[in-house]
Amino acid sequence: MKFVKKGVIMIDNPEDLKEKALANKPGLRRHYVNIPVGDEEYGFRISGIGAKAIKLEKYVKYDEIFEALEAGNENGLEAMVKQIIEDYEEENEEEAE
Repeated sequence: MKFVKKGVIMIDNPEDLKEKALANKPGLRRHYVNIPVGDEEYGFRISGIGAKAIKLEKYVKYDEIFEALEAGNENGLEAMVKQIIEDYEEENEEEAE
């Protein structure tokens, strides 16, 4: 770990990051991560902190998908989710093998 300024530690390896995340699990689960997608920024909630990974979660309502598209946001998260659903085709068991 590297010390940057008083009270803040710069973590430079996965093990120390995991230890700090697990030690602060209850407080971190109340935080959001803002991630830009297209021209918009979306808030993802930290919904899980485990031994191997951190889980981010975002609910996208069906109405919000169409509202965003009608407002001209054709390259945002809503458009991506809509496209995934439209393009999805269930695989045959034979094809999956």
